[in-house]
Amino acid sequence: MRYLFVVFFFATGWFVASTEGAAAAGCRAPRDAADFRVHVDVQVAEPQVFNHMSKADLGTTNSHGGERQILGTTQGGFSLSWSINYQVANWKNVYCFWTSSAEVQLAYQTLDVNIAAEYEPGSCQYEAVLDHEFEHVQVAQDIMQPFARELQTALTSLAIPTAHLPDVANTPEYAREEVEEVFRRTLLPVRDQMAQLLANRQEEVDSLENYQRTWARCDRW
Repeated sequence: MRYLFVVFFFATGWFVASTEGAAAAGCRAPRDAADFRVHVDVQVAEPQVFNHMSKADLGTTNSHGGERQILGTTQGGFSLSWSINYQVANWKNVYCFWTSSAEVQLAYQTLDVNIAAEYEPGSCQYEAVLDHEFEHVQVAQDIMQPFARELQTALTSLAIPTAHLPDVANTPEYAREEVEEVFRRTLLPVRDQMAQLLANRQEEVDSLENYQRTWARCDRW
């Protein structure tokens, strides 16, 4: 049994800018500028179970001191994307800019469980492997909400230029680049921490002790 997690980190950003006609005195946003708003949306696909791949198709892996036949896998496709609304105002000979809102989406687009075709649904071996793989599914699902909270916290840090604490740029184009870079610097480290935490927790599911409990459930493999 093996957990194979395929991560597609689509770190994409959409940026929508508007330009204020009046100069922002002292690089300050207009008094009626909206407070910075963040929304993090979580979407998790329902796990799909497949039983068409043979042991030969699934292959082997080196783990726990030797080569072992893979009897099941869990594959997940994860994406992180965001869209940003920001505003730019003329200020002296430069441009004052700040973000007004951000929409972030975390999504498992797929959660596919494969059970070796040699084990028919309902058999002891099939159910044992299925239960093991669904431990991997549960780990993947459980990490999403804590990850969303970490992103929410990161995006409310002082690193993000807001109406209360705007930034300056020489051109509107540079303002856009700065907004994009700030969001990447803020979001991607959290993503990387999440990926490492997920890998560590999945390794715990694939511990030798857990494998032994699974194998002990059935007489013949």
